[in-house]
Amino acid sequence: MKKILASVLCLAFAVSSSFALTVIPKIGVDIPSTMNYAEGPDDETKLGFMIGAEAREKISNYFSWGAGFEYVLPRGLVDVPGDNNFSFLPLYVSLMFYPFGAWEKARPYIKVNAGYSVIAATQAKGDMKGSLYWSAGGGAEYKNFVGEVMASAYDGEYDGMGLTYQKIGFVLGYKFNIDLSKKSEE
Repeated sequence: MKKILASVLCLAFAVSSSFALTVIPKIGVDIPSTMNYAEGPDDETKLGFMIGAEAREKISNYFSWGAGFEYVLPRGLVDVPGDNNFSFLPLYVSLMFYPFGAWEKARPYIKVNAGYSVIAATQAKGDMKGSLYWSAGGGAEYKNFVGEVMASAYDGEYDGMGLTYQKIGFVLGYKFNIDLSKKSEE
């Protein structure tokens, strides 16, 4: 867990060359979706929730980039007996495109995330390995509030069997602007 936290902090601080960051703590709800196995039927998942954070920096009026993480809180499979909870923790980089440029209050955007996801399960006794993570969707910023709708895919492996968890999530966040640069005094 310490390595994961250190990686997240490194990603967050690597985002900015000028040390002026926009940090966005986020919460979200994921609609029931599917867990796809390499061998076997697809299983439906239960409703779930996520928490996370993202650091962003403006590239131009039309583009921003960032890095972040999200923790997909444990959720179970529908119609599968026993304790079958699972969760994911992806670390990612993101690119946002603002098609209307620098509107003052409301700024819609298109967003793509790509990274690595760690897989975890509550009572699983098998060997688990994380793999690629990606998501795409859209969102909008209104003053300091952020809302997104994202389609995501988490790849992994459990006991040598490939699996993919796919979901659609609704995310809300709040922007905090942090300026860590040293300002010269006149």
